Amino acid sequence: MEVSDQQSKVTGLIVDLISRRLGADKGVHPMTAIISSARITGSILLRSCDLKLEIYEPGSVLLSPEVNEKGPQLINILGHMLNNFGVTIDQSKLKTEKGEDSKLTYIETMNLFQNDVLDIIQTHKLSFEEGAQAIAISTAFIVKECASNTGAEAGFNAALYGFVEGSKTVPPYLTTNKKPWYKVW
Repeated sequence: MEVSDQQSKVTGLIVDLISRRLGADKGVHPMTAIISSARITGSILLRSCDLKLEIYEPGSVLLSPEVNEKGPQLINILGHMLNNFGVTIDQSKLKTEKGEDSKLTYIETMNLFQNDVLDIIQTHKLSFEEGAQAIAISTAFIVKECASNTGAEAGFNAALYGFVEGSKTVPPYLTTNKKPWYKVW
């Protein structure tokens, strides 16, 4: 996969956003960071499928054949980038290594990040699929950065879990915090 300049910029912005939001004046909980990034990745992939998400209840399971086709690409990006970063995954440990759970639920994660992530993707003129690819790279970077605390295998497994959860769960409805132009207060 060729990474565009726009995707590269988005990758850095997403890592910064996650670090800022989760680390505010304290250390970042590694598994929460990994799973948050992966959930966002999966959610953006789900949005790339052009489904009418607004007709489903947020948090409900939504299965899509298109996600099933595109999802493995995220795993390939994760594995490829970890390899490029010099992170070695012990295949024999993949089935057994599980780190701590995220400190945020899926809905909490999405409420914390989805609007800003969508703004970043739109500002950099990426499609949802290109955005999901960029955020998969962000996820790989976060796994690499957290590997000394979590173990590479546990981080990889957490990312896989987040990809699946994000791509098969209806995200919360989009909110807007912008005031109408005619309101001055």
